[in-house]
Amino acid sequence: MTTHKSACWHASLLILFVFVPPVHAYRETTVEHGGSISGQVIFNGQAPPLANLPVHKNRAVCGESAPDESLLLDANGGLKNVVVILDGIHAGKGNPALPALLDNKNCAFVPRVQTITVGQPLALRNSDFILHNVHARRNGYTTIFNLGLPYWSKKTYRFTQPGHVLIDCDVLHTWMRAHIIITDHPYTAVTDAAGRFGISHIPPGEYGLRVWHERLGEQTRSVSVRAAQETRVRLTYTAERQKRH
Repeated sequence: MTTHKSACWHASLLILFVFVPPVHAYRETTVEHGGSISGQVIFNGQAPPLANLPVHKNRAVCGESAPDESLLLDANGGLKNVVVILDGIHAGKGNPALPALLDNKNCAFVPRVQTITVGQPLALRNSDFILHNVHARRNGYTTIFNLGLPYWSKKTYRFTQPGHVLIDCDVLHTWMRAHIIITDHPYTAVTDAAGRFGISHIPPGEYGLRVWHERLGEQTRSVSVRAAQETRVRLTYTAERQKRH
């Protein structure tokens, strides 16, 4: 089931992720007896359906309209595309070396939401046989890059600082949107279609857990990680207010 809701139900609402730079630089080290965090993010309440977004260009390829994917729920309220970040970690497992991917596929950015680390290569690809472009703006305002992508072209970019990057396609593909959250450490996750996530190989300790959704905003809670043990959490969003469990 695909539905869409925000606190005020305004179609143009965009809740931006404000990244607070870490006080200490992250250091890669061997993690012994690491613990893990797993859990689920749930939307509580009924979300009314939202009309599809209009398509104004390349309708033969993209169709007459496109689904609004800014809030995706499963039948049990599991909330997809929630970013989960472990705060307060200064040393741990290595950052990923393999490139992340942002594809233009079937007239949509895929994935819509992802996390990458500072300096990790991001491959930008166009799998459609029409022209797309990738316009990246820090916090939705300041342009970082704006690259044209003809059919099956591929380019690579590396972000040099943490933050939230909003991605749009400027060639009149107004329905296309993606979000990239850049961090200085790899202890992040994005919830799946059932709202579930997992973060592993965490040094034992006390941390903050921060979750962000593009329409429902941000919430935080504290979490304890014990050596070689799994910590389970459950977080809930509602239209009226944000809850923590």
